[in-house]
Amino acid sequence: VDGLIFENWEEKAFDIEEIRRLASVKSAFGLDFGYTNDPSASVRCGIVDNALYLDELCYQTGMLSSGITKILKPWGLKVMADSADPRLIQEIKNGGVNIYPVDKYPGSINAGIDKMKDMELFVTERSYNLINELRNYVWDKDKDDNYINTPVDKDNHLIDAARYYVLGMLLGKILKPKDNSGVFAH
Repeated sequence: VDGLIFENWEEKAFDIEEIRRLASVKSAFGLDFGYTNDPSASVRCGIVDNALYLDELCYQTGMLSSGITKILKPWGLKVMADSADPRLIQEIKNGGVNIYPVDKYPGSINAGIDKMKDMELFVTERSYNLINELRNYVWDKDKDDNYINTPVDKDNHLIDAARYYVLGMLLGKILKPKDNSGVFAH
């Protein structure tokens, strides 16, 4: 595919529990929210040396926060999540999941992609949707048909989830809770 963003990745059989044990950066989940047309997508991530290991957990439309909580809670791992909907973050946190919203600052998409491209990338064989995304995630083009440094916002839900993991766990871009204690004070 022309303009492919991730060219150097490998589908590989590996034991994600072994990766969790060996991980130099703690194993955690990345989570991208969706609902009607886009799926909610979660991927388990771990880093050993300079290799990022990814294992698809969930790729499903129509999920409420209770369904997401039900899938993530049994793992007991941190979750680095899309920060677009603070209500969802709070509902999932209230359900007992250790979840953190990731800062989607200007340039964060490319920062996450660049960091991921700087690492070896391994994907479990069962990560069907993630493999499909990696095979189809491309750079956008300008009006003259030249590639630009912006990805097409398509085929990227699990990639975004992995990028949130990288932004939160490696680059420390976690949003701090807001102090609203003075909002209702007299």
